[in-house]
Amino acid sequence: MWNRRHFLQSAVVASSALALRGFPGARLLAEDKPGVAPFGDPVVFSGTPHERGRAYGRHFANAIRGFLDREIYDVFVGHPNSKEELMSYAAGCKTVIREACPIIAQELEGMAEGSGLSLDEHVLITLHEELYHRSTLPLVPHCTAVGVSPPVTSGQTLIGQTWDWMQSVAGMSTMLEWSRDDGPSVLAYAFPGLWIGAGINSAGLALCWTSAGPNGKLHMPRVGLPSYVLLSHLLYQTSLDEVQRVAKQNRHAGWFTFVMGDAEGRLLNVEGSPEGITCEESKGQLIRVGFGTRERTSTTANESPPLHPRCKLVEQRLATQQGKFDLTSLQATFSTPEAGICVGKNTIDLMVFDTAKRKAFLSRGSDYGVSWREYAFTKTR
Repeated sequence: MWNRRHFLQSAVVASSALALRGFPGARLLAEDKPGVAPFGDPVVFSGTPHERGRAYGRHFANAIRGFLDREIYDVFVGHPNSKEELMSYAAGCKTVIREACPIIAQELEGMAEGSGLSLDEHVLITLHEELYHRSTLPLVPHCTAVGVSPPVTSGQTLIGQTWDWMQSVAGMSTMLEWSRDDGPSVLAYAFPGLWIGAGINSAGLALCWTSAGPNGKLHMPRVGLPSYVLLSHLLYQTSLDEVQRVAKQNRHAGWFTFVMGDAEGRLLNVEGSPEGITCEESKGQLIRVGFGTRERTSTTANESPPLHPRCKLVEQRLATQQGKFDLTSLQATFSTPEAGICVGKNTIDLMVFDTAKRKAFLSRGSDYGVSWREYAFTKTR
């Protein structure tokens, strides 16, 4: 486990960490914003891993610096660890990324070259989820992630979620297309420095997720793959079998529950904590807010794993539309406040991925104006 002593003794402290950078404008909450623009055209990146990383770093350099300052340094330094300890932790995780995900390591090196930040700072951004669990600050609600397939649906396999996060980043997310020759391309929901937050790849694999672990307690992440790096690594695979093989290497750093599906209708739940990894397949429906497997919830074989109230609300909607549930149904489940799934202004975005059609559908959350935008790959492989 990664603790204060390990921060100081088990990783190399960055020798020249960059000073805090000013970000123009005050830290705005959603209610202070004049408005949040709907999703726009995707930004496409291609070439070698290093080339597309460098292009991404250049394109979003200012936004990445702002995200690092506002959502990492301002929020987590001193809560409870120092900046030097955070950079030391990032340096340790960087070593694991290079060992387990060499392609992503090359992308990150390109991003650092393009943005002008250090490689360790880019890794630190990808550790946002792990730092969130280590922070003493108030927690935001977990997202609601849903996977549905036949016989529950009318034929589609849909993976989607509400993105419940800090109001301070409302409107900052974008849609990217990673056009890759070294594996499946990815349509990615992204934030500055978090180049894939959820998405669908050209092989028909889709991934959404939710935070996990007990609320209100400090946890100790371990040195490993940041959740955002691991989910990107899983979306670079060609099948759910490959996803399980990669996930079971157990190299992750923190806590998550991934909801995945493929074009054949398979649904897969990948849940992880510093204690281990669990992979379980489901038939027809898979709903998560936090952990839901028996192993991760410490539920015996004679018990049903506890369900979050929002999971039960989704189950009720599915039960009334067995065999008829479709894209419009899932979009309405997420976007209609009366359905009880969105959590007000903390639901900053909504998304659904159609695995067979390889399409993504995104909208801002209900409090920011629902306007669904459809995305498809610009070229087929």
